[in-house]
Amino acid sequence: MNLDDESQLAELRLAFQRHLPRRVEVIARRLQRFLQSGWDINGLALIHADARRLGDVSARHGFAEAGEHLVGLADLLDETLSLETLPDPTVGERLWNLTEHLVAVVPRAPEPVRDTAPRQLGNSDRAESPPLSWWRRWGEDAAAPKFEAEPAPGAYSDSAASGKISPDPGHHVDPGANGHDDSLDGIVLTDEAFSGDFTVQPLAITPAFAAPARPTPAPAPAPAVARAPAAPAPVVAAARSAPTPAPAPVAAPIPTNAPPAAEPARAALASGLRLYHLTNHGPLSLELDQRLEAQGVEVELLEDIEELGELLGALPADVVLIDAEFNMLLEDIGEIVRQTRQRTNKRLLLAAISDADDVSLRLSARRAGVDALIIGPDSVNDVIRRLQALVDPEREVPYRVLIVEDDRSQALFAEGILRNAGMDTQVVLDALGVMPTLEQFQPDLVLMDLNMPGANGIELTALIREQESFMHTPIVFLSGESDEDRQFDAIDAGGDDFLAKPIRPRHLISAVQNRVRRHRALETRRSKRSNGKDPGTGLIERAELLETIAERLARSETQRSGGVLFLEIESLSLLRERMGLTALEQLMSDASRLVTGTAGDAGVARFGDGSYLVYDAQRDDAALDTLAAQLRGVLVQHPFQAQGHPLRLRVSVGVCALRHGFTETTALLNAVEKVAREARTHERGVRRYEPPKSSEASREAALLAQIREAVSHHHLELLYQPVVAVAGSDDSQFQVLLRMRDSQGRLLSAAEVIPMAERADFIVDIDRWVTMQALALIRDRRSEGRSLRLFVTQSPLTLADPAQATWLKTELTAHDVPGTSLVIELRLEDAAVHAATVRQFCDAMVADGVQFCLSQYEAGTDAEGLLEQLPLGFVKLARKYTSGTLTSQLRDELKTLIARAHRRGLEVIGHGVEDAQSAATLWMSGIDFIQGNLVQQANQDLDFDFNQAVL
Repeated sequence: MNLDDESQLAELRLAFQRHLPRRVEVIARRLQRFLQSGWDINGLALIHADARRLGDVSARHGFAEAGEHLVGLADLLDETLSLETLPDPTVGERLWNLTEHLVAVVPRAPEPVRDTAPRQLGNSDRAESPPLSWWRRWGEDAAAPKFEAEPAPGAYSDSAASGKISPDPGHHVDPGANGHDDSLDGIVLTDEAFSGDFTVQPLAITPAFAAPARPTPAPAPAPAVARAPAAPAPVVAAARSAPTPAPAPVAAPIPTNAPPAAEPARAALASGLRLYHLTNHGPLSLELDQRLEAQGVEVELLEDIEELGELLGALPADVVLIDAEFNMLLEDIGEIVRQTRQRTNKRLLLAAISDADDVSLRLSARRAGVDALIIGPDSVNDVIRRLQALVDPEREVPYRVLIVEDDRSQALFAEGILRNAGMDTQVVLDALGVMPTLEQFQPDLVLMDLNMPGANGIELTALIREQESFMHTPIVFLSGESDEDRQFDAIDAGGDDFLAKPIRPRHLISAVQNRVRRHRALETRRSKRSNGKDPGTGLIERAELLETIAERLARSETQRSGGVLFLEIESLSLLRERMGLTALEQLMSDASRLVTGTAGDAGVARFGDGSYLVYDAQRDDAALDTLAAQLRGVLVQHPFQAQGHPLRLRVSVGVCALRHGFTETTALLNAVEKVAREARTHERGVRRYEPPKSSEASREAALLAQIREAVSHHHLELLYQPVVAVAGSDDSQFQVLLRMRDSQGRLLSAAEVIPMAERADFIVDIDRWVTMQALALIRDRRSEGRSLRLFVTQSPLTLADPAQATWLKTELTAHDVPGTSLVIELRLEDAAVHAATVRQFCDAMVADGVQFCLSQYEAGTDAEGLLEQLPLGFVKLARKYTSGTLTSQLRDELKTLIARAHRRGLEVIGHGVEDAQSAATLWMSGIDFIQGNLVQQANQDLDFDFNQAVL
């Protein structure tokens, strides 16, 4: 090997040495995020692939210790993925320990000497950076090396087999000012599998994982109650899933009566495209980046414009995409992009996403030179379609222009200009032949002369506008007519624009393109409004369907036909964890087409993440039941695909006829959703709503009036029941129980009050009153120097209120109460139905220290999904485990449940314990806390002695 070869290999080794810490930090940050918020199978597989490649290359470049740790990390993930399960807490701890050691031993390259002289924005101290994943040629997946006799200067390609340097046709390096290639000075080497998942900061990783230490207690004849932790240990979620990422599910065959899709359900960009994404990592952006990477787009994620300017200076991209959070910096970003375009003389596209339409934003975008402003995208598909049209405009159907001109030379002139611009044209020299040609050619725009024999342009325009199908087709006059009154007459007759001859070609092209572009956009919107259905799935917007139902309920009809169906796909949270968001959305698109195809003329809308609302105005009760059975059957029996494996859905359906006299949409939806939930345990999976008997209805009406009065006059009552540890503790914590006295003085339980309050739509008022009473009590006890933790049950409808999280944060501050003093309890059945909205609320309150408890915890897929989704600190067992004598099967199930909760770092509460035998069974199973009349009946006192509590 000659000196030049050794010098270049040394430079390559130095470049990789600078690259390696960045990639290691990406792995560490990704792992840290998984340990905090739950595992993702696709991300896990990517960490595995990246660690394996980096380990191999590290060993080849002489970084043996770092390579050893990377290979160890990959081997551990190999073992985990082969078992088709995500890491449990033990494996998670091992992964984190390996990563910590890796961070400590990763080699650091010496910092390059920087020129301290000021430089212009957009210039980089790096001459050039290689393409993304360039360094992978030293990995096992590298393409076969090419050899030539004499290497071209400035180009290189390494071959581990021969040690020869050969030119790389895909990489060209311009020599620097001093005549040699300095492109490796400060180079950034990136792999497309992890293209900028996190912005690279100096390595400073804080452990996010701490496996909860749970010593096995020695049996004792009289166990006392163990102290509750001040805050739950970090939860490491785990779920069964496929070991490796798989392509999106293959679309299932659709029934022949399903509406044909007017456009592809999933847009795609060309593989190999390089895109820089300035992002804040929001949900839409995360899904977008996953979709683009899956399509082969090289995505680099950036978090500030300085990094964008530096990277563009080193390696220009094809597209720069800006998230809405950076819209205030659009003009600064536009200047960076403009300088890059001038310096590289390369086509660089700039696109920006905006949450809302705004005139000042549009002005900023125009001044910044934004090529596509994507306003309020409904989905990732919307963004990708806009990017697709921007990157490859030729994919769009060519504009069709009908030229009506009696002068052949003028007609050929216009036709040649527009054809050269990529448009389809047809010329009509005889004005009387326009109408048949319109029907045949279906133009996007008519370019017409004003003065022609047989019929002038004004007369033809009037005839065209009489045809309903051409009422909105743009008509542009191209004429030498100089009389302004005559020009205005043409516009008044229905023309859209008037162009004067002679006209420059670029002006003609611009005028036609702008008109056609606007016309097509309007036609697309008009088409969607005309049938109200999504062209890909046949679904109607939820708000539109609810408005239709509300209009129907407002009619004073004594005999209403028709009804509403509520379809719910069960265990959606587990499907999301197993498949990932992208594959799940594809599955839901397939399911949507099945539902709309089977429902026929009935309107169908997505109501939630995994639920549909179906409205039919004609069918009677029997026909509604038949439709419900058909819809459930087609979804349950259809052979869906998930990551290459067959998947069967579990579906429950509720049916509610309009004849039952509902006057409000809310009441109707509450009724049909309730019976859909009840249908889960029904043999047919379908349940019909039956109104209460007349005596029950009058009793409910009277009770509802009492509840309203109690809420408005603050006549509700609260009782408290201690939640005690099985080994004794001085930590004071109580369950808050809502009660209300009726007109006869009888004390009603929350189970009798809450459902009616939910149906009557004033549950938020009740829940907030209970919460404020609890916070005031905690504040008063703290002022006396005594700590107190209260468990407060809240309705999912309250947590779904967009203002609830803000309200609770404000109340915590106003009462000067730490969030750790409050535990919000959620019923499993309610949380499973409203998982998405409940999770949003929980995520918003975690930073304030508020804890969460899942009650009615029992074996099942719903419970497993919620344990993975929600940031829980406690679970409260269902009553079947805590009351009476347990069978051996239930005892085994109980031990498994408690062990599973402990592995997730959760504390388990036995609720409703009435006798010593039940308490002993719970203790032997590993329970943490006991609550029930065995300890103390609920009352209004808070004087329980926790330190002396024994079973």
